[in-house]
Amino acid sequence: MLRKCPICELNYIRGTETMCRVCAAERTRRRAPKAEDEVVMCSECGENPALPGRDLCEECLKEQKRQANLEVLADKIRADEAEDPLEEDISENDEEE
Repeated sequence: MLRKCPICELNYIRGTETMCRVCAAERTRRRAPKAEDEVVMCSECGENPALPGRDLCEECLKEQKRQANLEVLADKIRADEAEDPLEEDISENDEEE
């Protein structure tokens, strides 16, 4: 004997079935983990989840930016020392005495 699906009330099922194939497939889809929900761990530390769309966690990303800023600052200091005329004047005065 056929009867309507108690969940969607659109499709017909046999007397022994609890739901139609469409509703069963929908429930299975809901239970299956989605690729979007999958947690990606940080590629640097491997301890924290990575930020969405990135390979690094928040802490490693901050550290990476800090290191880059330190490198830029070190390069700037080296460039300033190479162009500093004050140091050249001091060394010339030492040679004259």
